[in-house]
Amino acid sequence: SHTVWLTVPFSALLIWVYFLMEMIGDYSENPFEGTYNDVPITSISRSIEIDLREMMGEKNVPKPLTAENGFMM
Repeated sequence: SHTVWLTVPFSALLIWVYFLMEMIGDYSENPFEGTYNDVPITSISRSIEIDLREMMGEKNVPKPLTAENGFMM
């Protein structure tokens, strides 16, 4: 008899969990879009390019990318 009253809060919690999972899925669907929490693919590829050029002994090595307002874009 008391479990009937728990149905409403439990259902609300379950709906919130599914809604949150949907939001997270939509938000992380494209990790290379260029927003502040995405994978800094440009910075990673620049670091790899710098390392490879240094290993080959090249003198004209590009500078590493720096963070803008605390974020790597």
